[in-house]
Amino acid sequence: MRRLKKNYRKQIKRQLSRDFFLLSKSDINSISLYVPNLKDDDTLFVPREDNGYGHFPDDDEILMQNGYASTSVLLLNLIKLSNDRFLKESYINPVMFCFRQYLELTMKDSLLRFRLWRKSPSRGEANLDGHNLFNLWRDLKQYIGPKDKEVNRIGKLVEELNAADEDGTLFRYNEFLTNSIKNTVITRPLIDINVIKLRILQMYSFFEGVNELARKGLEEIVGNR
Repeated sequence: MRRLKKNYRKQIKRQLSRDFFLLSKSDINSISLYVPNLKDDDTLFVPREDNGYGHFPDDDEILMQNGYASTSVLLLNLIKLSNDRFLKESYINPVMFCFRQYLELTMKDSLLRFRLWRKSPSRGEANLDGHNLFNLWRDLKQYIGPKDKEVNRIGKLVEELNAADEDGTLFRYNEFLTNSIKNTVITRPLIDINVIKLRILQMYSFFEGVNELARKGLEEIVGNR
């Protein structure tokens, strides 16, 4: 039985590696050459009453924020499998944008749930409409409990990312847009694929634990009312 399970895992791993490799050899330029022309009645979205497309639940927040984190790791896997410099340069900014978006969403979600535990808000709390990760982290820390080495290390990484991308545009705008709109010359940090993948997984594990704590706490309070 163990041998069968081991062989099955190897087979799945080979299949995934092959699929990732094939994906890494494709890009939107080559794929878009073979699509049909638009018709007058074509739309982006399908009618809400049409249930044949496997829609996700509208209120499933976990799928949205986890989707950003999963996408960043998926793209990193494609980058590692490819020797195409164009692909690597094209995908690394979406990797960072998706993970930064995940961090912003999960911290805001956790903060809001923690805040709903209380009867009144504290003064000087971060605005959940903003994009500053440092401010979100500063407020979130008060709910995590005793500060330990892991909390301090995570905080250091959050502050490092926020210092590089305070308003969430570094990995969202290209150099031309940034220079034109913000009238400033951007400096992108140097990224090592192996290091950034490990940091993303480490931070994801930490913030998922925090979010789970916030969700369970709010569920208990609502259940006791």
